[in-house]
Amino acid sequence: MNPPVVVVTGGSTAGDVLTLVVAALWVLVPGAAVLAAGGVRRLPLLLGAAPAVSIGVSTVAASVTGATGTRFAWWGVLAAALVLAGLARLLRGPVLPAEDAPPAPARDVARAEGVFSARGPLLAAGVLVLAAAATTCTLFRRGMGALATPSQEHDTITHTLVTARILRTGDAAPWRAQALDVVTGTPAQYYPDGLHQWAALVAQTARVDAVSGLNATSVVVLAVVQTLGLLALADRVLPPRWLPAGGVAAVASALAYQPLLAMHHDSGALPNAAAIALAPGAIALVLPPREELPWRGVVGRVPAVALACAGAVTVHPSAALTVGSGVLGVWCVWLVGSGLTALRGRRRGAEDTLSAPETAFPGAESVSSTRGTGRWLVGLAAVAVLAGGLVGSSLLQAASAGGGSSSRFARDLDPESLPDALHRVLTLPLQGGMDPAGTQEQWVLAVAVLAGLALAGRRALPVAFVWLVWSALAVAYLVDLHAPGLDLVWDSAWNSYYRVVAHGSPWAWLLAGVAVVRAAGWLARGRRAEPVVAAVLGLALLAGAAVASGPTEVRALRERYADPAYERIDADDQAAARYLASVVRPGQRVMNSGNDGSTYAYVLQGVPVLATTAVPLASQPDLRILARDLRALTPQVLQIVRRDDVAWVVVDSLAPGLPLRPADAQFFGVPGYAVPPGLVDLDTAPGFRRAFTSGSVGVWEIESQAQGS
Repeated sequence: MNPPVVVVTGGSTAGDVLTLVVAALWVLVPGAAVLAAGGVRRLPLLLGAAPAVSIGVSTVAASVTGATGTRFAWWGVLAAALVLAGLARLLRGPVLPAEDAPPAPARDVARAEGVFSARGPLLAAGVLVLAAAATTCTLFRRGMGALATPSQEHDTITHTLVTARILRTGDAAPWRAQALDVVTGTPAQYYPDGLHQWAALVAQTARVDAVSGLNATSVVVLAVVQTLGLLALADRVLPPRWLPAGGVAAVASALAYQPLLAMHHDSGALPNAAAIALAPGAIALVLPPREELPWRGVVGRVPAVALACAGAVTVHPSAALTVGSGVLGVWCVWLVGSGLTALRGRRRGAEDTLSAPETAFPGAESVSSTRGTGRWLVGLAAVAVLAGGLVGSSLLQAASAGGGSSSRFARDLDPESLPDALHRVLTLPLQGGMDPAGTQEQWVLAVAVLAGLALAGRRALPVAFVWLVWSALAVAYLVDLHAPGLDLVWDSAWNSYYRVVAHGSPWAWLLAGVAVVRAAGWLARGRRAEPVVAAVLGLALLAGAAVASGPTEVRALRERYADPAYERIDADDQAAARYLASVVRPGQRVMNSGNDGSTYAYVLQGVPVLATTAVPLASQPDLRILARDLRALTPQVLQIVRRDDVAWVVVDSLAPGLPLRPADAQFFGVPGYAVPPGLVDLDTAPGFRRAFTSGSVGVWEIESQAQGS
């Protein structure tokens, strides 16, 4: 039986709170500045879309510094935000009326009913968003402990490594985001690094390490980005007095294990999870605004919308599908609904039918005007050109690399019967490593979503439609349907059910919000009390979901952080990293295994390790030879060792087992390994001298005669 893992941690509660505040500011302030300069005044949209725009701003800074060979740093991102905000303000021209200023009769009604009645939905939604954020932070505090606690998940270790290299070298260029050799920077490959740019900014300005910076962004993605984005989407596609539905959606998302909590820290799919969290705010921004903007107003928003699209894609290319499908689905419902309303009006001879609130689709005011729709479409064409210029090459690199092609990745779930597939989609089981059989259903959330679907009616039809489309696609995946269009979706989702169904998750949580606001409408005595009742029901939903799935979610986090179920990085790895940092001379390299905690030697100590992936890639032929044959010191190995000055080896014998793909298994001669064959049992191999030991971790020096010096 393996000894318990000694968790590496540090910092203080006050320091962690400050780091979280810094992370929230970096993801809100730059984007909000550009949005405000472009004329956005609605508070939910300003806050909900700001994160995607902020990462778009940092992507501009990363691209400029990468192309010019300068350093990516916080001051450069602030300078980019100021320039882009100035550009948006210049394009917008004279100040436009505030979007959310109601017409005169509405102001008179608001004045008569009182401030709370006018702002009640926003206040109720704000309370629910704060409750959702606090719940998320509590879950992470209980499961992670301190922000300095590293994850044991190997994908997350890669994310930390990418963040650390941005910090150490100042190179954040998206087209070489993952440098497989952290010292030379080559070979490098495309890797969606929007999240890592943000994490590096947090680490720089909060003066913490890459682990704390990345963990802080992980928490803020779920506690702030997702919750505010859902609020913005509700504000755009639902009636104004249904705004609390966005707060309820935030509450539902905070306690839903699938997809984002699981993607974040059960499978390590951090960028994909962050892209799903960014999507609601980006969708709300891309959809045409409620009011009809003049040409200058449309032009003024183009920079912000382009930055939001580019930022979301830089975080993960799947955002293009999440945002695009959401915008297309909502707009289709609006157009069809407006067309039917117009037809009904002509039959009745009522020329003003389109402007009547009781007959028009909520939120579809902008598509009832052909001129306004045309202007916005022209603006979106400009957005496509700008965003494509910024991230188009990255998307091409991702596509050429094979992305998530199903030919490279096996299904994560075996095909199911149609009844079983419907049960899985509709009852929201935890699934994953915590619930392999899919028997722990999240009934509180599932009932709320289905109730919202039943009660959606015309006013929430766009939400119901998009959710139904993605649920149908999830069922199609589970029953193993194949067609050209479907296969493209499966491939873009890494052939994974969790990633397929994730695209529809924001709409599911909005349906839960619809159920609550409809129930509040029945229970409240008078319209003024509806927001209060909705807030109470939303908090009840939060409590019910917390009781049902909260303990399991905390356990899932603890098994990767505070009380890990397996070990890649612990105090022994840290001790070896400190030793190597003290003895490695300039120019020397350290051979290691990317499957253990040795990469943290670079992350936290700057040790020049060679292996940065769990298995050396085909683009690293020399490293693959070392991983297979180092202990034999063959002539080919000696040539590599002498040329690259590989003077040290670090090995953790307790690394978790790793199955190999067929081509790798053939090359290494084993079906899988915990330690690469070339690094096994170096004490019995000639030419190696053990120089340091801490628990299961050893450091060996390659003796001078092996290097021929």
